[in-house]
Amino acid sequence: MKSRQKRRIYYVCLITTLISGIALYYATRPFVAPPVIKGNELKEAPDRSIALEQMLKSDMQKNESDALYVIQENKQIAAIGETDTLYNVASIRKSIISALFGIAEKKGLIDLDKTLGEIGVDDRKQPLTKQEKSAKVRHLLQARSGIYLDALGESQRMKALRPKRTSHAPGTFYYYNNWDFNMLGVIFEQQTKMKVGEAFEKWIAVPTDMRSFDAAHVVYERGNETSIPMYRFYLSAEDLARFGALYAQEGRWNEKEIIPNSWIEASSTPYSSIEDVDQFTGYGYLWWLEPASKHPLMWGVGSGGQFLIVDRKNNMAIALLNDTGTPPLSSAAYRFFGQESTYAEARKIHAVLTREQ
Repeated sequence: MKSRQKRRIYYVCLITTLISGIALYYATRPFVAPPVIKGNELKEAPDRSIALEQMLKSDMQKNESDALYVIQENKQIAAIGETDTLYNVASIRKSIISALFGIAEKKGLIDLDKTLGEIGVDDRKQPLTKQEKSAKVRHLLQARSGIYLDALGESQRMKALRPKRTSHAPGTFYYYNNWDFNMLGVIFEQQTKMKVGEAFEKWIAVPTDMRSFDAAHVVYERGNETSIPMYRFYLSAEDLARFGALYAQEGRWNEKEIIPNSWIEASSTPYSSIEDVDQFTGYGYLWWLEPASKHPLMWGVGSGGQFLIVDRKNNMAIALLNDTGTPPLSSAAYRFFGQESTYAEARKIHAVLTREQ
């Protein structure tokens, strides 16, 4: 009897150890594989200032950011921290997919004035009403769809501010809406017959010689409350700055048009006045807008202290990223204990960079 009991205890311990090991493996396994660095580094600006870089490094040490990369006129102005590490860029994904829609429209693959009903998309777990199906693709790009449903990736604040369902007709009211943003991923893939990561790699990453990005660095999250998955982008600070530089350079890279200039103008046009986010006054095609002389500053902003600043006046793009965790375990730890850089700190870095321009 005793030997049988010992064997039972042994097998229980063995199974428990195996389960714990498997759980630990998946908890520490990154969502995406580490990047294979390729391509060519950007040339440093000939007048790159050592004093400026030291000032930026000092600012970086005071805030929570892990990487800063700055491009001006296709030259590297600053590269501080782990600029070739992959980071979850969070809501900056929305500004990225906006660019893909601009390219797809130019190629004739997407009609922004088609309604959701006309293109045949729906949320199977929260079926759309007739009014909601009348929302146009353009309305989703403006966060003015009038569709107020549960969505993946929502913050508590977004949930609290969500209007009552069907309380506003499509195109009449602004609400920063993850359902819109996630559905755009579904629409893009249905209309172009390409995965989001595949399109970004082919249309943007390869033409701009991005050094870390791979199509597999776009991952999807699915949930029980909605049938609409959420796509996440993992990018390095250098590659994100290259993306931002396209907007700073009117859509061009080495004189070749990558994003239509007309789309840059449309994206930087405010379709809504912003009253609940102090630092921004308008929202374009998935870009936050801040007044600044002739052209507004364009901001991509993500939770966790992720920032992309596009300064069209000075032909400059600034990527400021924070490591919020790539494996599930470290990502969960960040949510509980992590800190992030603030808008004010990102704005200060922009001010330092443009002080003498």
